Amino acid sequence: MISAALLSLSLSTGLFVPVSDGPPRFDVVNTCRDVGRSSMGVGRTAQACQDDENQARATLVQRWSAYPAQNRNTCVESAQLGGPPSYVQVLTCLEMAPR
Repeated sequence: MISAALLSLSLSTGLFVPVSDGPPRFDVVNTCRDVGRSSMGVGRTAQACQDDENQARATLVQRWSAYPAQNRNTCVESAQLGGPPSYVQVLTCLEMAPR
């Protein structure tokens, strides 16, 4: 369920992303560009990050229609806040969301 504050933020900032019949398209090279430069990416390469992102996208493609549209919208939107969007983040959000 989208909270009123998040919906308001989304509409006022233009961040609302309508979800189509499939997962969004993210630039995994951009998503993984800074891997290894922060304490969060220690020991990981950009290629390992891209592999994880591509695997998460493949999983999303297979399961997309099984997730409620409201959850898809919320998870895609939240994955785009605070940095480059991530398929891993979208998939994790969808798997954790109540159905």
